[in-house]
This record gives sequence, C-alpha cells and structure tokens, in this order.
Amino acid sequence: MRTLTLELPIPTPPGGLAQAVTRATGLRGSDLGAVVVRRRSLDARKGRRACWVLKVDVFDAREVPPDDTLPPLLMPGRIARRNDRVRPIIVGTGPAGLFAAIRFAEAGIACTVIERGAAVERRNHDVKDLRFSGVLHPESNLCYGEGGAGTYSDGKLYTRKHHPFVRVVYEKLVALGAPREILVDAHPHVGTNRLIPMLRSLRAALAEAGVQWRFAERVDDLVIDARPGDERRVLGVRTIAPDGTAREHLGTHVLFATGHSARDTYAMLARRGVSMQRKDFAIGVRVEHPQALVDRAQLGPFAAIPADQGGPGPAEYFVAAEVPTAHGLRGAYSFCMCPGGFVLPTPTSERRLNVNGMSNAGRNSPFANAALVVQIPADEFYLDAPGDLDGDTPFGAKVAGGALVGVAMQDALERRAFDVAGGGYRAPAMRLVDLAARTRPRGELPRTSFRPGVTACDLRDVLPARVADAIGEAARRIDARKMRGYLSDEAVALAVETTTSAPVRVVRDPLSRESVSHAGLFPCAEGAGYAGGIVSAAIDGLEAAERILAVL
Repeated sequence: MRTLTLELPIPTPPGGLAQAVTRATGLRGSDLGAVVVRRRSLDARKGRRACWVLKVDVFDAREVPPDDTLPPLLMPGRIARRNDRVRPIIVGTGPAGLFAAIRFAEAGIACTVIERGAAVERRNHDVKDLRFSGVLHPESNLCYGEGGAGTYSDGKLYTRKHHPFVRVVYEKLVALGAPREILVDAHPHVGTNRLIPMLRSLRAALAEAGVQWRFAERVDDLVIDARPGDERRVLGVRTIAPDGTAREHLGTHVLFATGHSARDTYAMLARRGVSMQRKDFAIGVRVEHPQALVDRAQLGPFAAIPADQGGPGPAEYFVAAEVPTAHGLRGAYSFCMCPGGFVLPTPTSERRLNVNGMSNAGRNSPFANAALVVQIPADEFYLDAPGDLDGDTPFGAKVAGGALVGVAMQDALERRAFDVAGGGYRAPAMRLVDLAARTRPRGELPRTSFRPGVTACDLRDVLPARVADAIGEAARRIDARKMRGYLSDEAVALAVETTTSAPVRVVRDPLSRESVSHAGLFPCAEGAGYAGGIVSAAIDGLEAAERILAVL
C-alpha cells in the first residue's frame, strides 16, 4: 500500500483519478487494485489554478484493502451490561449532551436527558412561527430544543482539533444518516434538512437503550447537598415546565451542556455560587452577499461549473483583518460562513433580536452569509463607556464587576436591535458600503433571505462605536486585500451577531472536568465556555462522559 497526494483538475474527467494514480505509481491498469480516498480538499488559493487535492491509499492487485465497514451507532454488547446504580443527568441536547448520552448508553448506563425546548418535530413549527409570523416561543426556538442551536445551522463539521474522537463523531453521524463523504472532505457539512431526521433516529436509538427523555423542562435550580467543611455536592436538578409544573430529578452526576444562550441558567448558577469567570468573545453583524458574487470572487472561471458536473459547488470564504482601534490593534474576522444559506432570527427572550446563519445540505439558496465580528476582551465588557452595564440585572443576577457582565452586554445589544428595527423581530440592516463609509443608509436595501424582514437602519444606533468602526475598516481591508467584491452595494449587514461564543466560563478542573466549586457538576462545551462548533462540542461531551465513567 502506498499513500499519495494528488492534484486533480476541475472538473475531473471520468477515470481521471485512476489515470493520475497510474502516472504517479507507474502501475499498469491490470496491476492496480483499490484506490481509497482518505482526504479531499479544494485548493482555490489566489495566483494558482483551482484544483482538487486528494490524499489516497493505493493498493496493487495482490493486496487486500482494509474493510471499510463502519461500526454501528451503539455497540450492543456494551449496552447489555446495564449498571442501574449509576444515573447521570444530562442537561441540554446539543452535540455535547447527545454524544455524552451515546457514550453512557454504550457503557450500559441509562441516563436522563433534560431539554428546555421541544422535540424537533414540535420545534420546527415553533421556528416557522418566528420566521414567517414574527411570533417567538421563548422556550422552543432556533436556540432551544432538540439538537441545540446547531440543528439550524450549516451543520459544519470542520474542526481544528486533532483528536481521536473526531473520527468517532464522524462515524456516529454517518451511522445516523450523514453522507459518507464527511469522512474524507476537508470541510464537511451536513445541513439542517439532514440533521433533523438524524436527530429523530438518535432519539429512538437512545430510548431503546434506556435513555429517559424530558423535553419542555427548563432547569430552574440545582439540588445541592451542603456538607461540613463547605463542600457542596450537586445531587440533581429542579425543573419547571411551561405550564408551571415543577419536578425534581436526582442522579449521581449532572453533566451540564446548556449551550451559550441559556442566560437565565447562568444567573441561576451565579446565585448558587458556582465558580464562573468572564471570557473573551466577539460581536458584530451578519453579512449577506449573492452566492454568485462569492463564487466569482473565490473560484473565478470554475464558478460556472455546476457541482453535479464536477464543479466545486457553492464557494466558501474565511477572511480576517487586524484593524487599529483606540485600544490598539483588534482582530476582526468572518465566522460561521453559510454558502447557499439563510440569515435567521435567533432570540430567546421577548423584545430581543440577534441573528445567525444556516444552510440546507444542498446549499442551494441564492444567498451566502457569514458573521463579521470584532474581538471583545473580557476587560472591555461595556456598551459606550466603562461601567455603563454595572446596574443591569439580567434574569435577576447582579453583574457589577462580576462574571455576567458579558451576558448583560449581549442582552443590551439585542434590546437595541429589536427597538431600532421597530419590533416584530425584523432585523436592522444597511449596506456594508454605507457602514464602512460611515454614512446614513441610502435607498432601498437589496433583497435578503431574512425573515420576518429587515428595516433599513443606521447600525451605529445598535453597535458600540468602537465595534462599528472596526467592522467598517475590516470590510475595506478585506475587499482590498482578500476578496474583491466583498465590499459592494450588494452586500447587506444585518445586526446584531452576539452569540459567536459564550462570554462566560464555568470553571472546571482540567483533569476531572468537574466544577471546582460544586462536586458532581460537570460543565462542558459551548455554554460552559470550552468548545464551539458541532464536532468540538461533541468531543467535549464524550470526554466529560469518559471522566465520569473512569471513576465509577
């Protein structure tokens, strides 16, 4: 067996891979056995001809290639060894919570999974109510519900982590119905329309393995055993349903994977004295372009080749710039790029508005969108002047000088966005060129994908001046140096993007993954401030489950 790296043209003609292999190896056609693609990426760097780059394993006719049969979602032999003395509680059904449940099920441990939002079938109707009728369901929306915020995203699976669990996550997703291509693509994705049936399949498989599902129950408090010596052990959680029904769930371990939007949960943890600290995050806008413009800018003549004829498909981009500010150089960058996608309203509280993006598997919308955000360090959590958020008490928690100032900043910006746009969960928007030029909005806005709709506004009435100025300067530099056409009349900026990551970290021991202040509490993934994105959050959930299993 030989491993080769090959460059193939776009489009690759029939038989092109076999021809490239024979040229590279000198093997005749009759001597060539299997060719197994291990990695595929698109190289569209400026100054060179775009091509596919493949890493392949080549076997001659005498060799037997490895069996590529993937393992099942759950290992039945392990499930049979049931352990009824251990009952973990998982809070949140995002990637971290779901993959932790998978790991417990494989170890023969039946856990309870609690989700404040609805199961995905009901959740879909609630999401449509917001997008098409402007009616927000505060407990079931684009952030809360089965699958977490990632359910309505591009389903990006790319991660910079080099971890053995990356392959584990991909294989589990394929077992649930994701395309096998995610095992080899350098930038794999699933798409919202595929994720939804995958979640239903996962729920059924875990229920059969003994997992108890509790949807539409918000965790309202921790059950704590205060012991001599000030040791505090979490024994479970108290929940409340939309109809006011209260329940108590007791267990042996509480794995907390709530996501970054559960701000009332942060407030509850603060009231309970759970150790938390501020964490840097980023805020900005979501920029939408016609997908055709992005394709031309990124792919040049190859943009015209359809994907079903060997073309590269809708183009992506990642752009960044360092810009001078009153506080020194500050990084601005694109985030969560959604080719052929839509911009979505993602509030979780009434009279608030923030935005995000998603794509379906086909990425066939005529629009492309990505956040353009600016880094906000933890010592700079204010709107217009230091200390102007100290009097805020979002969700009843004091923020002055504490860990929740970033949460107050998010909340205040989302209130501004809602009010400036005139309510109804419309998004304040303006042309990116006008934001960069520091001029008032002019004329009618180009058509956008955003529903319930947009209102032409000056985004300086929403964003802190230092953020708006940095975004404008970054857009100019990106257009001049990275992506010609990025700054154009067709580019629309929609506000406000506040949830790139959590502005809070729930402090945990780096080895045990347990809260440093409350034994039995295992904070993990995005909401705890440790991992972002589907795959990295899933890995964090798996690792938390492994730490719990290691001490049983």
